[in-house]
Amino acid sequence: MSGEKTTKHWAEEIAEEVFKRRSAKKHVVATGITPSGHIHIGNLREIIIADAVRNALLKQGVDAEMIYVGDTYDPLRRRYRFLPEGYEKHIGKPLSEIPDPEGCCKNYAEHFLNPFLESLEELGIKIKLYRADELYKRGAYADAIKTALEQRADIKRIIDEATKRRSPEDWSPFNPICESCGRLTTTKVKGFDADGAFYECECGHGGFASFKGGGKLTWRVDWAARWKILGVTVEPFGKDHAVAGGSYDTGVRISKEIYGYEPPFPIPFEHIILKLGGQLAKMSSSAGVNIPVKEILEVVPPEILKYAILRTKPERHIEFDPSLGLLSIIDEYERRFAADEVPFRQLVLHVHLGRRPHSEEVNLSLVRAAAERSGYAVKDKEAFARKARYAERWLQRFAPESMKFELKAALPPEAKTLTEEQKTALQALASMLKEGMTAEELHDAIYAAAKGAGIKGTDAFRAVYIALLGKPSGPRAGWFLASLDKKFVKRRFLEAAA
Repeated sequence: MSGEKTTKHWAEEIAEEVFKRRSAKKHVVATGITPSGHIHIGNLREIIIADAVRNALLKQGVDAEMIYVGDTYDPLRRRYRFLPEGYEKHIGKPLSEIPDPEGCCKNYAEHFLNPFLESLEELGIKIKLYRADELYKRGAYADAIKTALEQRADIKRIIDEATKRRSPEDWSPFNPICESCGRLTTTKVKGFDADGAFYECECGHGGFASFKGGGKLTWRVDWAARWKILGVTVEPFGKDHAVAGGSYDTGVRISKEIYGYEPPFPIPFEHIILKLGGQLAKMSSSAGVNIPVKEILEVVPPEILKYAILRTKPERHIEFDPSLGLLSIIDEYERRFAADEVPFRQLVLHVHLGRRPHSEEVNLSLVRAAAERSGYAVKDKEAFARKARYAERWLQRFAPESMKFELKAALPPEAKTLTEEQKTALQALASMLKEGMTAEELHDAIYAAAKGAGIKGTDAFRAVYIALLGKPSGPRAGWFLASLDKKFVKRRFLEAAA
C-alpha cells in the first residue's frame, strides 16, 4: 500500500544510532565469553545481537567487522558439578592451562569453545576470533598492564567511587600466575619494573611474572584495556554489567581516564530464561543449567534459531521453551517465510508414522509416504530428509508426552471399551474412507459418522484414537487419517466395530 510506513528492525535502529554517536572509519563490534562450561543459547543472544548490528552497519555502507574474544585466560572459579573430583587442584588456574576434562582437546577452554565455534559456522555467523591467553602471551596487553600498575591508585579510586565499596589497600589490577602452583587467584603484587611484576603466592612461593603471559588484568580493567587494544567501537553485554556501578560504568571511566580511549557504544540486553516443564530457570554454563547451542541446532534449523532470538528487542527478556514454545516459533517462522515442502509440525506427525514398532528408529521412506498421502509433493528428498531428522530429534528430546503416540500394529486391547454407538460410528466412517480425501474432508466425515450413530463428535474422535493408538486422544484427527494408508485404516475400523 502506498504511504504505508515501513517498520525498521531494531538492529537497523541501533546501527543508525551508532553511526550518529560513535564516529569511526571502521566499526569493530565485539562479543565474547568465558568458556568455563557448555556455551548455551543464553550466551548466543549476545553473538546474534552483535551479528545483526554488524550486518545493519554494513547495509548502511559502513565498514564493520565482528570480533569474538574467548576469555581463555580467566581462572577456574570452582569445581563445577560436571567436573571430576580431581579438578579441585585446578581451581584458580587459567582455563587455557588446565587439561581437557574428557581428553579430546588441548585444554579445558578449547573443550567448551570448539563446539560453539562449530555452531557459529552452522549459523553462518562470521567472526574474527581472539583467544585471551594468546593475546596475553604475545604481549598485546603488556603496555596496558604496565599502565594499570603505574596508575593503580587512580583505578582503585575509580572502582571504589563507582561501586561505593572500599577495595583492600593491597588491591592490584594485575594478577600474576604463580610459577609453582599455577594459580592467579592467590598471588599478590609486591612491586614491578618495565617487564613484569614481583609477587608472593599463598602457596609460599615468590617470583617474577612477565607482562607477556605471566598473568592477567582483573576483569574490570581487562575489559577497558581490551577496547583500546582491539579497537572496539560497539559491544552488546548482559544487563547485569549495565547497572549503576557495574563493570561497564567502571570500564567507561578506566577507558577514558587511564587509557585515553573512547569507550564503545553499549548495547545492554536482557537474558534468555530457560523454560522447562513450565518452570523458569536462569541458564548457567558453570551450574550446568542450560542447553548447549550445538544441541539445540540438532533439533531446529539455524535460520529458525536465529529468528527465535532476533524477533525480540534486546531490552526484553526471552523465555526459551524448547518444547511447545519452540514449535510455536517454528510455526510463526514458516507462516512468515513459507515452509519448505512440508510444515515442521506436520513432519512431527509423519515421523511418528515412520517409526518401527516399539523402536525409536525411523524409516524416512515411510515418513515421506505419510507426507505424500497427506497431499504434500516431496520434490527435494534431501531437504525433506534433513528436516525430518530435525523433527525426529525434537520429538525425542523436547516434545511433551501429549504429542507422542504409537500407531498400533494390531487392534489395541483398549478397543474392548468402545460402546456399540462408537462401533457403529467407526463402521460408518470406514465406508466413507477413500484415497485422496483431504484432512478437512476426513474431519467432517468423523462428525457425519458421529451424527449417524447418535453420539457426540468427541465420542467419535475418541473411538478413532482408541482403535488406532490405544488411547483416547492424539494428533489432529483429520491430518492424522490423511497421512495413513486408507486400506489399513478401513480394516482397523471394521475390526474394532466387529
